[in-house]
Amino acid sequence: MKASTPSLILFFVASFFALLFKVLEYNSFVLYVKSIIIPSLFIYYFVSNNYRVTLIKALIFLLCFMREVFVLLNSKESSMGSFLCILFVYLILLVLSLKDFRDLKFNYKDSTSILILVLLLGTICYSVLNLKFERLALSFSLYVIFGVVLSLLSVVVLSNYIKNESYVFVNSMMMCVCFIITDIFFVVYNFYFNLYIFSLISVITQVLSYFFMVKYFIAKDQIKADLDKNENQVLDL
Repeated sequence: MKASTPSLILFFVASFFALLFKVLEYNSFVLYVKSIIIPSLFIYYFVSNNYRVTLIKALIFLLCFMREVFVLLNSKESSMGSFLCILFVYLILLVLSLKDFRDLKFNYKDSTSILILVLLLGTICYSVLNLKFERLALSFSLYVIFGVVLSLLSVVVLSNYIKNESYVFVNSMMMCVCFIITDIFFVVYNFYFNLYIFSLISVITQVLSYFFMVKYFIAKDQIKADLDKNENQVLDL
């Protein structure tokens, strides 16, 4: 058994019970179980990456965990705290994705696909924000900013996948798709149409987004480690 396996098992067990409690409508238990998911994934990433973690990635895990803590506290400040945590996570991921974007060379065919992608995501973002929301927890302008940031992240991540369908970008693409689905159904469920299935979908895709995010980090770090190893071998020669 690999050293990282127990933490991965813990993640899947916690995810299973989070979904089970959600189906049974034990929402308080869902929140408690979800608080285990991020720590278990962090341990899995940390061990899988040879016990190394950069400050940026550590900050991402911390913000994701803090988001779950704010939701668990359920205080007046929880909505803003949770909102800021995930917004900063998206901004950091956007910066990391832009680094990948700059390293890739796009041609005219890629530009056409990216333009279609921009129009599609823009339409989705506009359609969701144009709904007649009720009981908004925060100012509508903040949700607009959130939608713009998520759309930019989605364009960059999916553009990277369009150009390079490697394992790294498959995981980043799946991560971003899950982010989109999670946030759309979360907003629709809480502020527009209170249908239970929307909340369930949001929980499922949120858990999956965390999983694919970690897989993306591990795959990206492995490539960097292999490049550094090859460079050292060349220097030794």
